[in-house]
Amino acid sequence: MEVIVDGIIYQYQSYGGISRLYSEILPRMCTMDDSIHISLLTSVGLNTPLPVHSHIHQCYLPPVERFLRPTQLWWPFITHIRVSIARLKMKIAKGSIWHSTYYTMLPKWDGPVVVTVVDMIYERFGHLFNGLMNDLFRTQKRRCVVTADIVVCISETTKRDVQEFYSIDADKIEVVPLAFSKSFRLLNKIERSFFQAIKRPFFLYVGDRPHYKNFQGLLHAYSAWMGEKEVDLIVVGKPWSREEKRSLSDLHITDRVHLWKHVDDQTLCFLYNQALAFIYPSFYEGFGIPLLEAMACGCPVVASRIPSTIEIAGECPIYFEPKDTGDFLTALDTAFSEGRSSERVRLGLNLVNRYSWDNTARQTLEIYRGLGV
Repeated sequence: MEVIVDGIIYQYQSYGGISRLYSEILPRMCTMDDSIHISLLTSVGLNTPLPVHSHIHQCYLPPVERFLRPTQLWWPFITHIRVSIARLKMKIAKGSIWHSTYYTMLPKWDGPVVVTVVDMIYERFGHLFNGLMNDLFRTQKRRCVVTADIVVCISETTKRDVQEFYSIDADKIEVVPLAFSKSFRLLNKIERSFFQAIKRPFFLYVGDRPHYKNFQGLLHAYSAWMGEKEVDLIVVGKPWSREEKRSLSDLHITDRVHLWKHVDDQTLCFLYNQALAFIYPSFYEGFGIPLLEAMACGCPVVASRIPSTIEIAGECPIYFEPKDTGDFLTALDTAFSEGRSSERVRLGLNLVNRYSWDNTARQTLEIYRGLGV
């Protein structure tokens, strides 16, 4: 079985949700099925290490996008050029499966096409992504998804959104949930002692902070919370934006909100193990890997009541309505009073056992096999 994977996501994204998905499942599928051979198309400017396996072969493509200006004019054709170069450089077996990591298409492909949809953020929040490049992306994404033989969605929530926006037959869609690294787990007392304890209690936020993540809502709720002088907020992610610095100053919480940059999984695991609660305030998510990481570490979760979180985490989180500050404050009170030994935490530790990258890889492999190549 020959699979061509366009690894373009490794140029766009540092190690995170989408790139992590492929880094986890591609080597696993090769181990599970000795007949599978994956050609991974890549170029320069990679932001994360590539998956490694004897059956994964990297095909380097020149960075054509650097020479085709203006980008707005050439962007729809860059994928075609990439694939044309790939065809010249490598022997592609007839009937090979094409699986793009980020909605790239190719002309006159004579094999099955698989596309994975992780979310519909650009469609749900079109007013936030309203530039020309965003319009081009949405057009290409739609064409890629509509013409694919199989559409893989990472949750039932994403599947419903895909059907809503694209009116695709349900029989064409397969739901394959994501998972989390087993390095996220409940640490014992000796393991926790290897880290310097954080003296003040804290809530934890992890990840990017675009508008739909509702980070500003978290800052406003935290600043209004009666316990904010007793409990800090640790934010794991990229440097503050100018707007965020202004918000911290205007809300008078600069000295109690601490940014941790460049955090590895081991340190993040420790933070989950020590936090009073993990805060997940998003307006929308396609899945929610941090939910699984937090629950696997025995960390209480305070989360907005949105479809994907309910699907993934059930009734384990302390929920609040994302646009209701009063409800958010009540959820923070509940997390503070319940602590880390609540029934919710125990349920979360059991629930995460449903999810594993082995399962994700196995289900993806079955989809490939079902294409009959």
